[in-house]
Amino acid sequence: MKYHKLTENAVKPTGFWGRLMIRSMNKGHQNITDWALSYFDVQNGNIVLDIGCGGGRTVNKLCTAVGSGKVYGVDYSELCVKKSLELNRKNVLCRKAVIEQASVSELPFEDNTFDKIIAVETYYFWPDKLNDLKEVLRVLKRGGQLMLVFEMLFDEQDPDKWTAVEKRLDIQAVREEDIQNMLRDAGFINIETYTKEGTSWLCAVGEKEVL
Repeated sequence: MKYHKLTENAVKPTGFWGRLMIRSMNKGHQNITDWALSYFDVQNGNIVLDIGCGGGRTVNKLCTAVGSGKVYGVDYSELCVKKSLELNRKNVLCRKAVIEQASVSELPFEDNTFDKIIAVETYYFWPDKLNDLKEVLRVLKRGGQLMLVFEMLFDEQDPDKWTAVEKRLDIQAVREEDIQNMLRDAGFINIETYTKEGTSWLCAVGEKEVL
């Protein structure tokens, strides 16, 4: 029962179990995020967006990477926004970080705002994946990059590996080719995907065309 209560709060954390899930996500996503960021060239002065920022640990890490730049975090869970603001209190006070409640389907930013956008373990829950990716593309600068990070990569050798989680959360493990095609259909170019041997981790990077 406790496990079910915890996992049910992976979608939109609320209340006591939501707080435990946020704590778990901050800890559990740390290694995969560090690995994925090694393929993402975040530079000094970049303006970066974290979609589905959860408890704010990725925002915190990015604040160091951007130097004189700025990091924005959005999450559609009010509790996640609260916890992320608490963790990034100093960055928010010095205006290096901005965290607010918003949906990926309707991002509250102008066109061509961000140099880099990242989404760690949130794509599964996006309500309209193709159009949501187009919305992400809208706020990305020309030549900017999006990175999607996944722990649940479908395994041909073990097709039932994620079945219990998929049923409980009404989501699906991703396939590398499907992610590549979805990014391409949304308008991204120069798509690259990476996997880590011995894990089911996947990260995908797509770029906005420079006109």
